[in-house]
Amino acid sequence: MDKISIVVAVYNAEKTLKKCVDSLIGQTLKNTEIILVNDCSKDNSSSICKQYESEYSNVIAIDNPYNVGVSEQLLNNFKKYNTVPICGFIYHDEVNRCEPVKYSWSGGEEKVSLGDAFKLNAELYLTALWNKLFDMQIIEKFYIRFDENLSMGEDLRFSVEYFEKSDTEFVYAFSAHLYHYTKLSENTLMSDFARGNAEDGIKSLKMIYDLAVKYNSDAELEYNKAVKNLKDNYIYFLVRDKKYSWKQQLKKIREFSEKYTLLTFFVDKLKAVREKFV
Repeated sequence: MDKISIVVAVYNAEKTLKKCVDSLIGQTLKNTEIILVNDCSKDNSSSICKQYESEYSNVIAIDNPYNVGVSEQLLNNFKKYNTVPICGFIYHDEVNRCEPVKYSWSGGEEKVSLGDAFKLNAELYLTALWNKLFDMQIIEKFYIRFDENLSMGEDLRFSVEYFEKSDTEFVYAFSAHLYHYTKLSENTLMSDFARGNAEDGIKSLKMIYDLAVKYNSDAELEYNKAVKNLKDNYIYFLVRDKKYSWKQQLKKIREFSEKYTLLTFFVDKLKAVREKFV
């Protein structure tokens, strides 16, 4: 098998980084290269990365000279320091069990059409980065890049474009739980879900639709359902986001849901209050 590179995006990761890197070092597949990209962390992350680099010959530690964000962290640094044809991307708060790479190359348990892209995305993280290995020849041939203008969803767009350019019609699904995500606090991107752009989220869903419709005549129905769920999630988090005043919350919701009424807003506020006492 070709050598595999795994790029780890690191930012203020001292609480989770060791567990993440140890899980990668402990893989059953040993022919790997681990690239730790520290994006100007304010904690002890850089020292931890350098410590691993000094102890393991297959670990490379990189300190960005200035904060560049996740997109450039993952791909641009990979290109700069890597000559390996196969790569994977993960974040510092994600942990692999001991055999995911082995499973990834075993052929899978169930062959599933990308016509079921919406279901795959909702249930099996179709567009996430951490459950895939990518062929760098395809990435370079079609110039597939992360959208640096996005604060969220850049992994989805990258994955969908990769599927389209590589003419992928089927994927393999596994029932085994091979991956763990550690949700901490202030510096994880998922905590900023409601502060993102709902329009970007809808555009991402449209990309999934374009992928699915090639193989599924019911893709439009699934797309409309996914858009509704996305809007409901944004509303749920915005109503509970203390960063904004009530007036700001209502304004932001109406930017992507024009029919959202003041009465509905007060009902959702009441639900949020009740949650505290349940």
